[in-house]
Amino acid sequence: MENKATYSKSKIGWMIFAIVFCGLVQGFGTFKLIPMQDAIQNYFNIDAGAYGILASAQNWMMIAFSVPMGYLIRKIPSKWSMSIGYCLAILGVILQITTKSFPVFVAGRLIEGGGFGFVQLGNGSLILNLVEENRKSFWSCVMVVTTVLPQVVTTKVGSVLVINTGLSFQNVFALIGGLQVLALIIWIIIIPVSLRAYGVESSVKPTKEQTRRVYRNPDVWLTSLAFISFNAATIVFANYVVKLMTWKGMDPGEAASTYSYAAVIGVAAMLFFGWLSDKLHTKKKIVIASLFTCAVSFILLRYLPNGLMWIYVIVFGISRSVTGLTNGAAADLAEVPSDVPIVSSVRNTIMQLGSVVMGIVLGFVIQYAGYTCAVFIIIAELIVSIVLWLFVKRVK
Repeated sequence: MENKATYSKSKIGWMIFAIVFCGLVQGFGTFKLIPMQDAIQNYFNIDAGAYGILASAQNWMMIAFSVPMGYLIRKIPSKWSMSIGYCLAILGVILQITTKSFPVFVAGRLIEGGGFGFVQLGNGSLILNLVEENRKSFWSCVMVVTTVLPQVVTTKVGSVLVINTGLSFQNVFALIGGLQVLALIIWIIIIPVSLRAYGVESSVKPTKEQTRRVYRNPDVWLTSLAFISFNAATIVFANYVVKLMTWKGMDPGEAASTYSYAAVIGVAAMLFFGWLSDKLHTKKKIVIASLFTCAVSFILLRYLPNGLMWIYVIVFGISRSVTGLTNGAAADLAEVPSDVPIVSSVRNTIMQLGSVVMGIVLGFVIQYAGYTCAVFIIIAELIVSIVLWLFVKRVK
């Protein structure tokens, strides 16, 4: 079925460059709202509840359309599926920087989110099937880094651009839109029409029975459900970490600065453990160890004195490889390479839905029961995830 020989090493190298660059651009677009919250609320004169609708728009788009996107990405050449994604993202940005209507602004974010859905699924599927077998974990972690780095840069630089230079959020969004146009151009130039979502040229199409086996594969569901708790711990609860540190008596500025180092450590950890996973030929053991480490970090977050909070930051940071290795496991879970986008889309749908639900649950738990209760809910979920991974058979 596979015919990787049709692409030279140089061509594959350039395609990987395009995939990584497009991943970085998607990361900037995904997290561009974070430092702009006050500016957006003031411009549209909206409250925190309305802003929450905007912030969750991309999640809902992924929940609704992730699986259909996976099928479309598998069906048509990657050159065109990803081009569709970036055209949608660019259209969404244009609406956001030109409208004075908040509902239209939210619609622009929805359209942009649909575009990022194509980019995220397409990038993840291609990288898994373009690189050598003994490099899949490392490159899966690289693709996660392309999301984490823009989050760090956008959070820090975005605020500086708005506060120190007087740029409006529309100006910053226009800069990101320019990057998306550049990504589209690079993609069209570098990616051949012959390249499919599974990274090879092939006239063989998967049967309906093979597709149904994706949904009947228990390991797909086990790994997807296990990912909910880790995502809740690292993404959803991230909104409350600085507030928890402040609640413990730390200065807000110091708390924000301290927590920011976790992302930097996480980048190094993902790359290292991705490399180690390939060397040891195991994802499962490292994922389980990382989930346990993440649970320990939450105990440290709650009970360490503020002067020792750097220990929490280190322990939490080194647990971040779960995302990259879970993404990389899609290649192990798929029975044929062309099913990788479907496996990934199922995981994304479950993860996004879990994020929305956990965001609501944790908000109410913190409001009515406090931070300690929320922390132990996260720890309990992480333990459940460890148990789920123990039953996974197709991932070594």
